[in-house]
Amino acid sequence: MRKLILFGLMLFPVILQAQSLRGRILEVREDGDTLAMASAAVQWLHTSVGEFSAADGSFSIPRTGTDTLIVSFPTYESETLRIDRQQNDITIFLSHAHSLAEVRVVARDGSFISTQPILTSVITQQGLRRAACCNLAESFESSVAIDSEFPDAVSGARQIAMLGLAGTYSQILLENVPFIRLLSHQFGLGFIPGSWMESISLSKGTSSVVNGFEAITGQINVDYKKPETNLERFFMNFYANSMGKGELALNTRVPVGKKDKASTNFLIFLGDQLAKMDMNKDGFMDVPRNRQINVMNRWDYKSPVVEGRTMVGFVWDNRFGGQMAFKPNLQNQLSNLPYGFTADNKRVDVITKNGFLLKGEHESIGTIVSYTGHWLNSHYGDKDYQGNQHSVYANVLYSNKFGAKERHKLTAGASLQFDCLNELYDDGQDLFYYTRPHHHDLIPGVFAEYAYVIDPKLVVMAGMRLDYNMVRDKLHSNNWESINQLFWTPRVHLKWQATKDLSVRASAGKGYRNAHFFAENQSLLLSSRNIRLDGHAKPEEAWNAGASLVYQFNMPGGKASVAVDYFYTHFLQQMIVDLDKNVHEVHYYALNGDYNGYGNRSRSHSAQIELTLKPFQRFEVLLAYRYNDVRYMRQGVMRQKDLMSPHKALVNLNYSTRFDKWKFNLTLQVHGPQHLPDMSDNPASALPEYAPTYCIMNAQVTKKFRKWELYVGGENLLNYKQKNPIIDAQNPFSDNFDATVVYAPITGIMGYVGVRVILK
Repeated sequence: MRKLILFGLMLFPVILQAQSLRGRILEVREDGDTLAMASAAVQWLHTSVGEFSAADGSFSIPRTGTDTLIVSFPTYESETLRIDRQQNDITIFLSHAHSLAEVRVVARDGSFISTQPILTSVITQQGLRRAACCNLAESFESSVAIDSEFPDAVSGARQIAMLGLAGTYSQILLENVPFIRLLSHQFGLGFIPGSWMESISLSKGTSSVVNGFEAITGQINVDYKKPETNLERFFMNFYANSMGKGELALNTRVPVGKKDKASTNFLIFLGDQLAKMDMNKDGFMDVPRNRQINVMNRWDYKSPVVEGRTMVGFVWDNRFGGQMAFKPNLQNQLSNLPYGFTADNKRVDVITKNGFLLKGEHESIGTIVSYTGHWLNSHYGDKDYQGNQHSVYANVLYSNKFGAKERHKLTAGASLQFDCLNELYDDGQDLFYYTRPHHHDLIPGVFAEYAYVIDPKLVVMAGMRLDYNMVRDKLHSNNWESINQLFWTPRVHLKWQATKDLSVRASAGKGYRNAHFFAENQSLLLSSRNIRLDGHAKPEEAWNAGASLVYQFNMPGGKASVAVDYFYTHFLQQMIVDLDKNVHEVHYYALNGDYNGYGNRSRSHSAQIELTLKPFQRFEVLLAYRYNDVRYMRQGVMRQKDLMSPHKALVNLNYSTRFDKWKFNLTLQVHGPQHLPDMSDNPASALPEYAPTYCIMNAQVTKKFRKWELYVGGENLLNYKQKNPIIDAQNPFSDNFDATVVYAPITGIMGYVGVRVILK
């Protein structure tokens, strides 16, 4: 026995040495993209044990007696990292030295703040897996910056809001290409499966002028899993919940050619809501029957002078809801049939991005071309809405870093956005018929952005773009009506690294967008209200300014942080959806920024504080609070925006055992009172002026095995539900019916289970 013990003691250092730390190294570009870093050196401090990263950024280095790792790469500052002995897999993000270099190790952290001059929070793949995250709309449960809302109680659609304003004012991109626009505003967030995403970058306030003029309140950029950087050879996720929903997602990566110069991956998603449920006994389905088929194939390719990505995707989303007895194959215009809702979406996307290196590594030309085709056929009771969209986006840009130590960077280029939107709406009662057989938005533009690293701690980035907005509508008389307007979009961003752990940012700029009532407000058709378009829609125009402070400090469990930010939005021109003028009507009109000299007819204040604590190893606590004050002029009075909670608080707890064998996640959201539309003239409504405060609790437990994971969770565990979310549900064809005043969940506790299979 003594010999056996002695042998074990002698063998222990060998076993320790044989254990390896695996990971990958990615570069975070200034545009938010991530690229694999080949030939980056990793070495244990004070040892000769080291490795270089492979072409896909991956590395594996044997363990030694030290826990300090050195990461280095030419033109980057070397970084020293402390690695927990329990960590087996890590992801390291590097930013360029002349852009206020910073390195982030992401193993268990669900999010981090990027080093960019623009305040950007990145939700990592680990953060996405802390909840079911079936799609993009459900990926913000642990963030107070984004509100994910149900605009109605029938369609099952989810929409987001940022800085207290609707998601239409936030630019949603797929790898820096405009993605959710026009017809996809209603259901498009559900077209981005959670299992496809590698990360989500969330920027508040005005963004870079390179990506266009539309971002007013912020920007959400989604990065899909890339065949070059993703180490998953095969990934499968199966999900099922207690509401009768099932999902299956498959991802696979295939190298092509020699030396991995090209690679491709296939992304497949299948979802089906199998059951009809009416838990609140109002006669309506709590969630619609919904079937979705979503596929994408992407190719990444590179050579010494050319690098590119091409993605081709197709999604079919078909859903129906309404009264329990409704069957879509029998749907017609007769009001004595059960009330029903149907929506059939078909969408095609083609995106290609290519970069060409010129003289040296820091001068390049990039091109982006994308096409979107979207066909929608929908019915809301006896109302019909049909639309089809063809959009083309092109962007050509030149980028160059120059000067001493490359402290100067210039990006300039030209862009083109073309939208052809055809719409038809019939209220079914011969009271209102709306058709736009040919609506064209043609917007060519030029832009330039200059960034200057004044010293290693201060960066100033200023940009300007000019776009010529040409809007043409074909009228019933076959004549064309045109609106031409020059969009002038200045934006400036500043970042000051006051100390190693304290960073201060400020931004200011302008944004525009063309508004489209029916495409962006389809949920309002789920009521008996009559549509009143009071004049022509005008382009919306707003200024946004903000500032933030991020401070990091050490705790026993690792780096902790506190982040504080404030943003102000002032509209010079806004299109308003007014539900208070008449309880049986929806009024849509332009609200100018000045009213008889009083000014400020529409504005938003938003403040947020977020505290991340790590009291001990593998335990993270997130505490956050945000306040929104959003008001606009109605009937001569500045009134609070309806269906928006000014106060929201969040508590998020995350703990994992050694080697991540078990993971535990708990999230508690507190939603404060919110002003409701004035329904006093509706005899079937008993809604108060303000909705009450309520809490939502979600939890998930994950068990990790060698090549697969099992996760079990629950949502709305406190079982809070809005009572009678549908007004006059027993008489859906009456003048009092309204399913659009939704301020809280309409379903109670929902449990789910899922399995992930991961082969690397």
